[in-house]
Amino acid sequence: MAEQPERPDPARDRRRASKPRKPPTWRQRMVMRVAAWACIVLVWVYRLTCRIEVVHGAEHVRATLDGGRPVVPCGWHQRIVPSGLFLRTLIPRGLRLGFLISPSREGEFLSRVALAHGATTIRGSSSRTGQAAMQALVQAVGEGISPTMYGDGPRGPAGVFKVGAAILASRSGAPLFLVGCAADRYWQLKSWDSGHIPKPFARLTVAVGEPWSIGALTDDAHADRIAREIGERLDTLNELAEAAQTGHG
Repeated sequence: MAEQPERPDPARDRRRASKPRKPPTWRQRMVMRVAAWACIVLVWVYRLTCRIEVVHGAEHVRATLDGGRPVVPCGWHQRIVPSGLFLRTLIPRGLRLGFLISPSREGEFLSRVALAHGATTIRGSSSRTGQAAMQALVQAVGEGISPTMYGDGPRGPAGVFKVGAAILASRSGAPLFLVGCAADRYWQLKSWDSGHIPKPFARLTVAVGEPWSIGALTDDAHADRIAREIGERLDTLNELAEAAQTGHG
């Protein structure tokens, strides 16, 4: 899934980037193409059948779109699908949505899906070349793209927001744009993040926080504090989205 950069470490990045990669076989390429098309169609099914309702923070969505400046959308990896569906609805309204996607075979698959649905892909690996990935993200913001950050991805631990979004917001000047969401019907994966996959015709409720400009980070401890607060705010927004599902007929 879309990646979240680790704290930049040039020495670690050089070690990881030097590891050779085997080219994909023709069978792997064919499987990836078929899987990408299947996923593209599935997202279209979701877009055509799911109802999306902003139950908190609609004014923040309007202000962000009217302002025309890039933001850093943030969410939990567990709800990457419902939040991604909501953010996709903002593309026709002017949001240039972006995702950091690794240059791996899996990343190529995800890139095909993202591009087919109007998003911009920023190629880079958070785990292999974190410093280069952060530079690419800052450059993307400078070009007007809003890179989405799922703070506990791509490998967890679940519910622990990393510092990448805070560093990106500080270096780029783009405000954080926090998104909580809930679905009334979904499948829950047996994965590290217990991912929620909405069922077709689900009702998705969305809670959005006020755009949050964090300014300069004074040190690593400051970045860690911001990351923890992002996680706390996201938990509150998810609770608001879930509460809006209660009692809905």
